[in-house]
Amino acid sequence: MLRAATPLLNVANVKRGMAFYRCLGFEVVAQTIDDVRDEPVWAMLESVPTDAGAAEGVQREPVRLMLAAHGGVSHEERKMRPSFSGMVWFLECEDVGALYDALAGQGYAPEPIMMLEDGMGQFFVRDPDGYEIAITGPDRRDLGT
Repeated sequence: MLRAATPLLNVANVKRGMAFYRCLGFEVVAQTIDDVRDEPVWAMLESVPTDAGAAEGVQREPVRLMLAAHGGVSHEERKMRPSFSGMVWFLECEDVGALYDALAGQGYAPEPIMMLEDGMGQFFVRDPDGYEIAITGPDRRDLGT
């Protein structure tokens, strides 16, 4: 049985991608540095969920992501390939409003938060390489918590 899935995103600049995903709560746990350019060419990022409502002693599995330098092929060029398959990565968070504010504050221009039928908030944002990310969760700004 499968226990986890870790997407690998091909990106133009691993360092720039790491900065974006840090805004989403990811930390770099491993990376490979190109000896010639002294720049990361691969990185494993991880975000450990915190769940205040979880029973004491329950360990949640981390959310993982890998970034790899794609050698200069842009997202637009990838879209032209016959093998292209669009992907939207859905992420759940503890406070959609706070994450929206953090991304907007860093200049990433997320789309406005929409309220879903289940009362959760959701917005879309693109990472620096054009990957679409949907962020879903409660908007705690309205609750004052």
